[in-house]
Amino acid sequence: MTRAKDANHTTTQSDVAVTKYLRDEVSPADSSGLAIVETRLEEQFTGGLAGTGWATHLRLLRADGTQTLMCIARISGKLDGRAGSFVLEATGFSDASGFVHGRWEVVEGSATDELSKLRGYATFVAKPDKSTKSGWSAQTTLTYWFGDA
Repeated sequence: MTRAKDANHTTTQSDVAVTKYLRDEVSPADSSGLAIVETRLEEQFTGGLAGTGWATHLRLLRADGTQTLMCIARISGKLDGRAGSFVLEATGFSDASGFVHGRWEVVEGSATDELSKLRGYATFVAKPDKSTKSGWSAQTTLTYWFGDA
């Protein structure tokens, strides 16, 4: 579903299937209870944003199961019918139930082809999903526009 926020902004929603999830412990928990973990994901987007994404997350895990994360990702595909790719930066956190909540922004100047000059931001929620191969699925809502500002 795509809708206009105003004359220059459009909002679209997508489902995200995590098709690959690789986890590497960078630094195990010490007496502080904090561990540093890197995860690399491959994702399939369907909806207003459709295509493949490749992401690397750096996560700070706490003993209570919560975490914070930073992410860089590239998505290649179509955004409401326009083909190209772009890079995003994301931050987020998870709660004790394992749901991951976050926000990402399109990196200025990273968009290619028909997505050239893409700007925007999104929210996402990822959750454990036993019905998927990786055990994860997500939804994202992207607000975007084209231009220099």
